[in-house]
This record gives sequence, C-alpha cells and structure tokens, in this order.
Amino acid sequence: MDDGVDELYTAIKLYMTQVSKEALDERESRRWTEIMSFTINMEHIGDIVEEIIDDLEQKKISKGRSFSAAGIKEIEELHARLMASLRLGMNVFLNADLRSAQMLLGQKADFRNLERAYARTHLDRLAWLTPESIETSSLHLDIINDFRRINSHICSIAYPILEQAGVLAPTRLRESAASATNGKPEQPVIPGGAPKAT
Repeated sequence: MDDGVDELYTAIKLYMTQVSKEALDERESRRWTEIMSFTINMEHIGDIVEEIIDDLEQKKISKGRSFSAAGIKEIEELHARLMASLRLGMNVFLNADLRSAQMLLGQKADFRNLERAYARTHLDRLAWLTPESIETSSLHLDIINDFRRINSHICSIAYPILEQAGVLAPTRLRESAASATNGKPEQPVIPGGAPKAT
C-alpha cells in the first residue's frame, strides 16, 4: 500500500508544481502550500507505517513472539488515539477549522505524555521479568515511538491554520526555558512544516 501512497504523492506533487504560484492570489497561494505540506506529511506517514509492518514481521510474527497483555493494550490505546488524531487532522485540512486545529495541536502534548508513560510501564514490566515484554522489548518501544512520530506529522496539519489566525506562538519553549538560553535567538516554528519529532 505504501507504493500506492508514493504514486499518489508523486502525482499530486507533479500536478501542484505545474501550477504557477505567481498566478495565484494570497489565499490560493496559502492553500497551495497547505496541500503540498499535507501530501509530504502523508507520504512520510506511509513510510513509517511500512517500517512498523516490516519490524512486526521480522521481530515478532516470524519468530512466533507475542506482546504481553498490558503491552498490546497500550499499543491499541495509542493506535486508537492516532486514528482519532488522523480524523481530526483530515477535518482541519479539508475545512481549515481553527477550533479543530487548536484541538489537534493540544492533543499532540497529550499523545507525547501517554507515549512516555507507556514506555515507563514497559520498563517496569522488564524489571518484573515479564517474558513477553523481554522478548519484544525493542519492538514495543519502537512502535510507540513510531506512533508518536506519525502523530507529529498529523498534528503539523494544524500549523498553517494556526499561523494564519495569528495564534501560533513564535517558540514552543516556555518563557523560563527560553530565558535560560542566555539571550541566544529563539528557533522559530516553521509554519506548515513538519515539526521535529520530540
């Protein structure tokens, strides 16, 4: 299926590059950028999903291994949240709804916090010598980290809408953290760009 995603990405990219940005008004030019950003992020997500499937085959299925009951529950919970983010992200992209964009970005921090919490509980299971957790440890941690990366790509859909509305902060650092840089210039958030995975 990733090959199909790649083909669609290439076709959209070629079509969009044939559109002269000089001939577009400001609103159309902004939408051009949003469409390109969206398709790039979807292509990246396709690549990550392909990596996850390959890892599952090589590290789990082919070796007859299983996740622990708690581990699979965590993965299923993160996957459900990921799908909810994708549905919300599609709504943001199609309707440019500011409230939905704000909700989407708010969910990014929640997802990151849950991913970190599940990484800790997985390490607890390792300490308790849970056999399934030991056998699938690297795969489990890779999957929840990859889910966070996918979620970051989905949440980046919100940036152009938030930037256009003037509600996007110039930095993601809290004021106290920014002042700790000793006067060094802050790194701006790049509107419409895929955020760096954290």
